[in-house]
Amino acid sequence: MKRISSAAVAVLLGAHQVFAGPVAAGPLALRQSGTFVPKPGYFPEKGDDTIAGGIFCISLSDLATYLQRTGNNPGATGSESPKGAGAVTSGSGPYPAAMVSDSSLPNHTIYAPKSPPANITLPFISWGNGGCAPSSSSYRNMLTEIASYGYVIAADGPATGSGSGQTKVQDQRDSLDWAMKGGASKYGNINLENITTAGHSCGGLEAMSTAYHDTRVKRIMMFDIAIFQDDRRYLLQEIKVPVAWFVGGPKDMGYPNAEKDYALLNAGLPAYKASLDTGHGGTYGATNGGKFGKAAVAYLQWQYRNDAKSKAVLLDPASQGSLVSDHWNVTYKNWT
Repeated sequence: MKRISSAAVAVLLGAHQVFAGPVAAGPLALRQSGTFVPKPGYFPEKGDDTIAGGIFCISLSDLATYLQRTGNNPGATGSESPKGAGAVTSGSGPYPAAMVSDSSLPNHTIYAPKSPPANITLPFISWGNGGCAPSSSSYRNMLTEIASYGYVIAADGPATGSGSGQTKVQDQRDSLDWAMKGGASKYGNINLENITTAGHSCGGLEAMSTAYHDTRVKRIMMFDIAIFQDDRRYLLQEIKVPVAWFVGGPKDMGYPNAEKDYALLNAGLPAYKASLDTGHGGTYGATNGGKFGKAAVAYLQWQYRNDAKSKAVLLDPASQGSLVSDHWNVTYKNWT
């Protein structure tokens, strides 16, 4: 079998904007002085690392080896993959939303209702992009859809798409700090008790690394990703909040690892795992984010608004519009 070089992986994954780039030195959290080296029983203070995605992530060279060993193709699609680009809308929710820049949070893009809703509080979401890329343009349709249901999202990278390099854990932490200091209040009444870190591929591992040991984060949402290296899975012992995985079926390189991580979460911790045959690319670019957008909204509405219909969509296969009826394979535990 022909060996896959890390350079070739970079070209492939860069084209699909799905995973981590070159190993490069980056800023670490206070009192962290070097690259994280996993060792059972060793838990660093924060989730930062010298590679994009943080301590739960994988370097490009190691990813090349992983893909060689598994034969996984990150560019593979499935029967549920979008057939073309979707329309850009203001979302289907009750609060038409938009993508905007905010000078008070440089190098990020805000997705929020166009007018601050007067009758609800708004949960806050910090989003990491595939490839830990400094642009959320590939996720605009889904993030706008979520925002239209009354959420404020700060995504890594400027709205102009002019960012360079890759994002790090500190970028998501910066958005959390910004929200906690009142930076998001211009978009509505932010509920700072309802904070989620989320992301696709490398951005999902960045989200988990950001949530690690940060008690401000109440939920983690992982899209088409989970931990690659078995020797890092012990870090899941330090994840103390519910985790949801939305993955793309057996063709998705995140799928087999999500199976492992789901099983290894701390006993009693609520978890949700749903799989749709899309491969690693999901349906983010479809109108309103397609089926991944619908699933993400339903999960958030259930978790933060205790919406019974949304809960049924996720947990009850017989309910109208359930994820199972949309061809998702659903597993969950410790939810009632």
